[in-house]
Amino acid sequence: MSYLPQNMAALISWGDSFFVYLGAHQTEWGVSAPWVTEVSGKFDRMKASHDVWNNPATQTKAAHADMEEKRAAFEQGVEPLVQNLKTLPGLTPYDYEMLQIPEPGRGKHHPKYGKPKGWPLLWLAVQGQGSVEFHCNDVATPNSTARPRGVHEAVVRMGFTDKESPSIDDLTYTPLTMTRTPQRRLFPPEYAGQTLHAIAAWVNPTGERGPWGPMVKIVVS
Repeated sequence: MSYLPQNMAALISWGDSFFVYLGAHQTEWGVSAPWVTEVSGKFDRMKASHDVWNNPATQTKAAHADMEEKRAAFEQGVEPLVQNLKTLPGLTPYDYEMLQIPEPGRGKHHPKYGKPKGWPLLWLAVQGQGSVEFHCNDVATPNSTARPRGVHEAVVRMGFTDKESPSIDDLTYTPLTMTRTPQRRLFPPEYAGQTLHAIAAWVNPTGERGPWGPMVKIVVS
């Protein structure tokens, strides 16, 4: 599901556009209305959960866990719907563009640059209470430029764990998508004193991800 944005705000924007366009054409395309209603309901619940998490007064571990649960339910629900849409004979390239989903047979490989081969130099810096600054630079080019040619963004997986050598599956906190560097993320007060582990990879314009770089960690203040 590389077409789905990893940043939550971007995912919500994607869903808003997707359901508006789908709603205007689902009868014409013969898509089951109850199915669309079911998936859009999961999307609405994810949005509501994000609003709770995004409110400083209710930004707790429980709220974050609920948001991630609702997000997983939406992503698992929308994927079969998207795959069904890609089987319909009447969709045009413009429809795929408006739905923001890959057209069958396209978008699997960037013809000019291909899949990223290197990984970002990721380093973290504490910038105040609960605030961590993320830096992603290219290690393969002179002067460590922000990102190499053919790369659209960096994706950062992160998580809080007591494990000395966590795996990527332990990094369950909301991922960060970086189209510029540095970027900051503010964590709730209950994470103060805990160790944040993070790992990053480059992503090209068609969503192909390169290899993950080394794991880094920092203690949140």
